[in-house]
Formats: sequence, C-alpha cells, structure tokens
Amino acid sequence: MNKINQEINKIKKELYLQESIEYFDKVGFKNSKINEISKILDISVGTIYNIFNSKEELYLEYLIYKLKGFLKNLENEKTDDPYNNLAVYLKYKYEIFIKNNESESNPITNDPYFFHTLDVANHPIVDDIYVYLENQFKLIIEEPHISYKHIAILFKKFSDGFIESYILEPYEIENIIDHTITMFLNGLLRKK
Repeated sequence: MNKINQEINKIKKELYLQESIEYFDKVGFKNSKINEISKILDISVGTIYNIFNSKEELYLEYLIYKLKGFLKNLENEKTDDPYNNLAVYLKYKYEIFIKNNESESNPITNDPYFFHTLDVANHPIVDDIYVYLENQFKLIIEEPHISYKHIAILFKKFSDGFIESYILEPYEIENIIDHTITMFLNGLLRKK
C-alpha cells in the first residue's frame, strides 16, 4: 500500500471512529451492529471492514479513545497530593459506571465485553495509566523492595471490584472513593 493510501486510511479510520463513539456510548458492544454504524456513516458495511477487520477492532479503538480521555482528565487535575490524585482517578473511573447504572440506558455497565477488553488491551495508554498510579504510590509508600507496578495493578483491579459489586447490587455510593482508598491502603481488619 502506498503512502497516500495509508494516510487516507488513517483519516478514514479516525473519522469512522469519531462517528461511532456516540453510538457505542448509547448501545455498548454487545448490542452494537456494524450495519447500524454503516447507516450512521452513510457508507457500506464492506467499507468499514476495509478499515477495521472486525467489530471488536473498532470497539477496541473506541475503548482506547475513552482511555486517552480518561488519562487526559487525570493529568489536567493532577496535584502534588497523591491521595487527591488517587481520588481523581477513582472519580473518573467510577463516574461513568455509576451514572450509567442509575439511568434507564446503561449499555457499558451491562456489557461484560467492556471489562474483558480493558483487561486484555495491549496498548501504551494502559501502561501510561499504570505509570500514573505507580507515581502516586511511590509518594505514599516508601518501601525500596516493593513493586509499584504491582501495587498499581492491584489498585486498578481492586477498584474494578467496586464497580462490579455496584453493578450486581447497587449500594450507597456517597463515600465510595474514600472507602476504596481506605480499604486498599488499610485493609478491612486492623490488628488490635
């Protein structure tokens, strides 16, 4: 493929993705259909498949787009206080799930593929989010023999558990951010 065609396909990919974002926001992955996206774009299904090999690939690009926005929000609100930065991380992470779960339409929270794809996405943006978390834990926990990447991964998975728990059985969320941080750093039981 020559350089001009590569650039054209890059532009098409970006345009198709931009037009698909609102659709995926509304219906999620499981209920999405490429033929519906083709109607939105006013192109054929085959044209979409010329750019994206599958619906999964297009949805993965959507998730990467969302994660880039997530990281941008974190960087924009970053302070010198690592506890505050963890709270901001959780605010943005929880916001979409809780807001969607309280509304009539909640495609993301009812979409198990969303969690699965986030777990397997092998993209630098995921590493960037882990680095953000690692840097916060380096300021909180001063231990030379600890893996901060390990702590960042555990924190991400721990907060994923809060989301999954809320989806299965909604509960009072007023202090969910503080509860997450406190439970992660201090545990549930304290030795007397």
